Amino acid sequence: MPWMRVSASATAELADDLAVRLTTAGALAVSLAPGRDSADDVLEPAPDATPMWDTVQVEGLFGIEADLSLLAGIDIDVEFLADRNWSETWRDGIEPLRFGRLVVVPRTSPFQPCPDDVAVRLDPGLAFGTGTHATTALCLERLARTPLEGKRVLDVGSGSGILAIAAARLGAAAVAVDHDPQARRATLENSQVNGVEIEIESRLDAVDSSFDVVLANLVAGTIRGLAGAFSDRVAPGGELLLSGILARQVEWVVDAYSKQEFRFEVPTYRDGWAMLRGHRCPNPCR
Repeated sequence: MPWMRVSASATAELADDLAVRLTTAGALAVSLAPGRDSADDVLEPAPDATPMWDTVQVEGLFGIEADLSLLAGIDIDVEFLADRNWSETWRDGIEPLRFGRLVVVPRTSPFQPCPDDVAVRLDPGLAFGTGTHATTALCLERLARTPLEGKRVLDVGSGSGILAIAAARLGAAAVAVDHDPQARRATLENSQVNGVEIEIESRLDAVDSSFDVVLANLVAGTIRGLAGAFSDRVAPGGELLLSGILARQVEWVVDAYSKQEFRFEVPTYRDGWAMLRGHRCPNPCR
């Protein structure tokens, strides 16, 4: 079926709220990019500097029958897109993407991994997550450096399943959570192609056990709101990986998690985005 691409410009302070509005209105995928008035090249900041885009272009992909009246009051541009196979579009011209020993390739690629490689073969469908975006790349690089054999990993907002599948390919027992049925379908299909079993849930409250690693590649507002829920699911001494956070939002997010007995390392930055790696204190933090 045809699609609608809805885009709007926002200040850095309002971009996250706008992304949430698009998601709430039914967007199947939401992306953020530098606005037309922002510099194209955003480099990793010095320790005492936090770069940000002055304006942010927020885009959402909607089905043709979506009710855009829910976006009343927002100055939006709507572009109609012809029906196409989005997974095929992703495959066109894409070379294997390397993240340490992890290598992400399209399902049908003839690429042959090296003996020490851990390959993840992927077809995103309509779900977010191919490894090309900085927020996903940061998570994959961290997973590739984390000993996961025999660990339990929870991926919240799994999208295509790329992170849960990568964790499973690295030896973890993975659970994926996503409210979007397209994402759950993509996660199931991709996990089968990669020969791993992943437990897939539609709601976080259906997951009542604790994990060695909990990761989330979402928007900052959602991540901040999940602080209590994540605290209940990260085992004492366990690790928390949070991505999808704009550089300016780091302190705001960390503050919520610090109240839940988490301590964070120095953030990792790329292209204006930040990834947070924290640990839950095994005993009450002092």
